Amino acid sequence: MSDLQERLAKIKALVIDADGVLTDGGILFPEVGQAVVRFHIQDGLGIVLARRVGLEVAVLSGRSRIALARRAEELGMTEVIQGVHNKVQALRALAARRRWALLEIAYMGDDLNDLPAMEIVGAALAVANAVEEVKRAAHWVAGKSGGEGAVREAIEVILSAQGRWEEAVRGYLEHLRNL
Repeated sequence: MSDLQERLAKIKALVIDADGVLTDGGILFPEVGQAVVRFHIQDGLGIVLARRVGLEVAVLSGRSRIALARRAEELGMTEVIQGVHNKVQALRALAARRRWALLEIAYMGDDLNDLPAMEIVGAALAVANAVEEVKRAAHWVAGKSGGEGAVREAIEVILSAQGRWEEAVRGYLEHLRNL
């Protein structure tokens, strides 16, 4: 078993940055109203699949967005921490509250402000379009960019390392057939 497989086998929670990971990092400002952000539907289904087999998914974001809170609610996510200036402090507090060891957490980021959090977890993950420093610090780099399915890809890699991806897919398809 590779070092990466060993790390991923221990993961109980995936904590992700929002801008640049769950979204493509772009911000549109219409003439009137709030900023507009775009989420990828495959990331959403990946989060649903993860939750169905017990892999927690949480968000730590430096910005605060109504759209992020709404999307997280749609996906049944309970841990969405916004307006975070110190991601290490927020990550440690989240881990303590949820009783997760830091080695049981995977953190996925894209930019320099994610590096300190990536350094303290069991598995550091990056999106394909992350800055070079983040890619070098990562144990695994997605083939997809932020906002383009990278979170789904990370979930599949984690659950596959744990032998639970097929279970997640089977359970979800069974659920659909029974609707």
